[in-house]
Amino acid sequence: MNRTYPTRNMRRVPPFPPVAAPVGPLSNRAQTRRRTIRIAAGAALLALAGCRQRAAAPATPVVPAKAASVPAAPPPLPPLPPGGVKGIYLTGWTAGTKNHFNHLVGLVDRTELNAMVIDVKDDGNVTYGADVPLVKQIGANRHMVADIDKLMATLKAHNIFPIARIVCFRDTPLAEARPDMAVLAPNGKVWHDKTGHAWLNPYNKATWDYNVDLALDAIKHGFKEIQFDYVRFPSEGKISTLKYPGKPKNSLRRDQISAFLKYAREKIKAQGAWFSADVFGLTSLVEHDMGIGQTRTNVAKQIDYLCPMVYPSHYALGEYHIPNPNKEPYKIVHLSVGDAKKRLKDVPTCKLRPWLQDFSLHGVHYGPAQVKAQIKAVRDLNIHEFLLWNAGCKYTEAALAKEASRHVVRNTGKP
Repeated sequence: MNRTYPTRNMRRVPPFPPVAAPVGPLSNRAQTRRRTIRIAAGAALLALAGCRQRAAAPATPVVPAKAASVPAAPPPLPPLPPGGVKGIYLTGWTAGTKNHFNHLVGLVDRTELNAMVIDVKDDGNVTYGADVPLVKQIGANRHMVADIDKLMATLKAHNIFPIARIVCFRDTPLAEARPDMAVLAPNGKVWHDKTGHAWLNPYNKATWDYNVDLALDAIKHGFKEIQFDYVRFPSEGKISTLKYPGKPKNSLRRDQISAFLKYAREKIKAQGAWFSADVFGLTSLVEHDMGIGQTRTNVAKQIDYLCPMVYPSHYALGEYHIPNPNKEPYKIVHLSVGDAKKRLKDVPTCKLRPWLQDFSLHGVHYGPAQVKAQIKAVRDLNIHEFLLWNAGCKYTEAALAKEASRHVVRNTGKP
C-alpha cells in the first residue's frame, strides 16, 4: 500500500504571519522599515520570552564524551554524480512500495536526475530494521522497506546516488517512550507541539547518539550521504514555557546545535560519507538564530552541503518586496538562494544544494513552467545541484532535462 502524507508539504513552514502586499510604491526608507518590522515580528514569534539569546556569557554546550579512539584519517569520500547531485525525495512507504519505487527509478533513468533522498527516520518512524538498540526497544521500525539491502542494490545498479534523510529532534515515538530524553511541558510531562508531535531534548546526550547511530547504520547499508532535518529546537506552540533538563545556565541554542553537528560530523566522516543538513530558507535573510538554534554559519561550518528549503509557497506575502512569492518562483528562489550564496562566502568548505518546490499550495498550481523556473534560478547563480520535494513523491517529468551520461567519475573528496 502506498502511504503518503500530502500534509507534510507544510512541515517546514516558518510560523510567520502573512504580510499584505504593498499598495502603491514605497520609498526606500519605507521599504526598509517594512522589512525590519516583518523580520522583527517573525523573530518574536519564533523567539518568545525565554528563547532569545541572553547577554550573559554563554555556557559550554552539553556534549557526549569523546570516543576512546578516533581514526587518524577518515576514508575517502565516495564520488559524487557527474555534474553534482540532482535528487528527489522519497518517503519510506514510497521506497517500500514496488510499483511506485520502480516508477521513480525509471524517472531518474530517463531524466537529468541522479539521486534519491530516502527517509531513514521521519518524525521518529524508522523505515527499516536498523541495528540500533533503541529502535528495537521502542518498536520504532515501521517495516516500510522489507529488504533495505535489496533496495540499495537497485539504486547502485541504476547509478542512483543514495542519501539518507534523518529527522533528528522531532521524534514522537522516542520522546513518548523515553520522557527522560524529551522536551517537557511546564507540568513535567512530555510536551507536544500544535501539530501533536513530541520533541527530543538537544541537551540530552542520548538523543545525539540515537540519531548518529541511525546515520552510521544507514552508511553500513550503503547510503553515501547523511542528511539531517529538524536539526533544531521547536518553533511551534508555547515554546517559552518548555523545559530542557540538563540545560546549562546561559547556554545558547545555536552553540548546542553546532556542538551536535560537530559530534555527528566526526562520526559520519570517519565512515567515509558526505554530510548535509536542511535549514529554513529564512536563514539567508536574518542574522539571529530565530530561536531555533539555526544560523547560516553555525550549521554550515559543520557540514558539506547546506540545503535551504526555498519553496516559494512558504514565503510570506511581500517578502523580498514580491507581492506573492508563490506566483513568482524564479524571482523568489533567485533572491533567496543568491542571499544564501553571498552569506556562505565565509564558509568555503560548505556548498549549497537547495530544496525546490514540486507541489501546488495556496491555490497556485505548479507544473513544468514553475519547476523549470526554480531550476533555472539556481543555475543562473552557477549552482548546479538541487533537490525536489513533493510529499506524495509525484514529480513533474516535463520539467526535467533528458537523461545525461551518469558514468562514475572520481571525486577529490572535497565538497
